Amino acid sequence: MATRIGIISDTHIPSSIPELWPEVEIVFKDVDIILHGGDLITTGVIDWLERIAPTYAAEGNHDYGLSEVDERIRPKWFFKFEGFSLGLVHIIDGWGSRTATDLVKTYLGLTPDGKLPDIVVCGDSHFEFVRKEDGMLIINGGSATYPHNQESRLGHVVILDIEQGKEPEARIVDLKDYSIDGTDGRNRYPRGRIR
Repeated sequence: MATRIGIISDTHIPSSIPELWPEVEIVFKDVDIILHGGDLITTGVIDWLERIAPTYAAEGNHDYGLSEVDERIRPKWFFKFEGFSLGLVHIIDGWGSRTATDLVKTYLGLTPDGKLPDIVVCGDSHFEFVRKEDGMLIINGGSATYPHNQESRLGHVVILDIEQGKEPEARIVDLKDYSIDGTDGRNRYPRGRIR
């Protein structure tokens, strides 16, 4: 058996765009679960994503108490999929200045069994990456709506495939590759980035 996870982060709805891009639904159509790396701004994002699959979110630094009103949002989560431990948190800051082990211990902590997670999912930076450090697979979905902190446009998500006994595989997906109108989405909402 295998588990396919859709990873999305920093959607900033409705300040970025009124609702999630339909391209997200296209890319996530076969996922078993969705993890949101935080900065949802509204719980409506989870409601929308749950039309596709069960969804859990890290509380972002722009989410202002959403975890107090919605049990699907927490400051951090720990999961077990196919024998692999996974931790989800919004901010892990300081890549390159400290070891991954130190950063994960500081921002996420250890799993309930006192170990570092096998997989770490985070958000906040709006820059997508997948890398292996200190034996952990580290994934940042970037931003689906504000990629690289630019104006609102089609951004990125990640698909993570986990199968017992195999190395987990994560791939970054550029939503432009699934554009429903052949554009990067900037002209769909003429006001652009709403602040």
